[in-house]
Amino acid sequence: MKPENLTYGVNDRLPLQTLLGQGLQHVIANSSGWIIMAAVVATIGATTQELTQMLRMGMIAVGIGAMLQSLTRGPIGSGFLCPPVCGPAYASASVMAGTGFGLPVLFGMTLVSGVFEVLLARVLPRLRALFPPEVIGVVMTMVGIAMLPLGIPRLYGLSPSGPSAAAWAPVEGAGLVMGLLTFAVMAGCTVWGRGQLKLYPALVGAVLGWAGCHALGLISESTLESIVQAPWFGLPDLPVQGLAFESSLLIPFLVAGMAASLKGVGDLTLCQKVNDADWKRTDLQSVSKGATASGLTTMVCGVLGTLGHSTSSSNVGLSVAAGATSRTIGFSMGALMILFAFLPKVAAVIASLPAPLMGATLLYAACFMILAGVQMLASRLLDARRILMAGVAMSLGLSVSMMPELYREVPEVFKPIVASSVSFSAALAVLLNVVFLLGSKKTVEFELPPGEDHYLRIRDTLMRFGSSVAARKEVIVASIDALGLACEALDEGLAHGPVKVVVAFDEFSLDLNLFYQGHRLDVPGERPGRSELLNDPHGLSRMSAWLMAQKVQRVSTSERQGVCHIALKLEQ
Repeated sequence: MKPENLTYGVNDRLPLQTLLGQGLQHVIANSSGWIIMAAVVATIGATTQELTQMLRMGMIAVGIGAMLQSLTRGPIGSGFLCPPVCGPAYASASVMAGTGFGLPVLFGMTLVSGVFEVLLARVLPRLRALFPPEVIGVVMTMVGIAMLPLGIPRLYGLSPSGPSAAAWAPVEGAGLVMGLLTFAVMAGCTVWGRGQLKLYPALVGAVLGWAGCHALGLISESTLESIVQAPWFGLPDLPVQGLAFESSLLIPFLVAGMAASLKGVGDLTLCQKVNDADWKRTDLQSVSKGATASGLTTMVCGVLGTLGHSTSSSNVGLSVAAGATSRTIGFSMGALMILFAFLPKVAAVIASLPAPLMGATLLYAACFMILAGVQMLASRLLDARRILMAGVAMSLGLSVSMMPELYREVPEVFKPIVASSVSFSAALAVLLNVVFLLGSKKTVEFELPPGEDHYLRIRDTLMRFGSSVAARKEVIVASIDALGLACEALDEGLAHGPVKVVVAFDEFSLDLNLFYQGHRLDVPGERPGRSELLNDPHGLSRMSAWLMAQKVQRVSTSERQGVCHIALKLEQ
């Protein structure tokens, strides 16, 4: 079911002009990954020519990956707009391979990591217990937060003055003004835009931002000259001929592949959530197919000669903000990205996007990612175990970007995990979720004596239980109402003695089972009429039973050897 606020849902067909405009907008947003690629290549010490070829090969890989991800049939593709991007997941392992063994080893190990991602994707549905909504919420929130160190300095008009993104040139007033104005244009299109304007916040911001930066002299003459001198058409070349492998790098690249997969689970979960108003939990079958597409994309990266890629959070955030999540945009974006790889002049324009423009786009997408993760966490009742899990994972994850010096002496094998706050938080969230669940209970039993007002006890017991299992708030509220109505029905002389209540929880449902001595409860299929309420001595009981049935998805009653049983099921 498509939420009403989406202009184009996942399966909607778009007009050609809208399809091309959205595709171009996502190409611009995706170019943020080139910042990371340039930083990694500079650290490795590769030449400018090698960087150019890796960028163009990366464009082809992104194009292929975007189209694979948009597929709906077969074992490949989630059917969502979730293209790949050169992210930080592979940065640390790539630097280790490039500086220590050269580009052929870097690309060979990237291929191996892609194979591992595909194998891991096939078993994801069996690992459902590792990815409850609260873990996914942590990952989604940290994905958005991790975009801020890249986006906010550039929003202020800053560019890195060295290989490290932490080495920033001084602030310039013109850059600050253009960054804030570009973001204001994007926000204005989203909040006050109407019709087609609302669909293209990033594209409108990019065009106006580029014009403003050019007018204020923020685009250097050398950059403009390189764009003018670039040919219109040219075949990209492989950066190196042949692939090589190094066994000592196997674990770092496998860890990087796992970090990329965990990030993908969060991105694809957000895609599911925004496209389904009735979303309740992550569909790991769809995520598995999406992770398979991501793994194949990483394999393509290794074969073509570029850095490993993972799902693009900035593109997902942009699709949510623009209200256009149609998977057909993935095909449009993919085709444009591949086309631009063969048009060096166009690629040069996109690669030289001014820092303020890039920062505004990253911040714009991050806002939606962060709040989506917070909403997912807030949708669940959390006890102390889960609060600690989320709090510790996010706090230590943030320390990676806030205090990177703490992790400089980490053994090389673990550096891919602490290479970014996302991968570190994701790993900690999964680990702590498993540890803190030791000793937790999925059932609770209690008795309700006859002739008393049980509401407060029912409410307190079910709220505590719901927090301990991270149930959805609306499910617990409905279960409190249903159990209270059941007790009202039984208090009309049907139960002889106390009522035993057994509550059981799993990922898919919350089951309420009531056992008592007495008469079986009759649940009417239709609402009792006024005459029945007035003339039938059990009219109030039947009305309570009917209202109880409206609160749950399934109800059944039975009697065996004098013991009556009421079974209520609420979908979780």
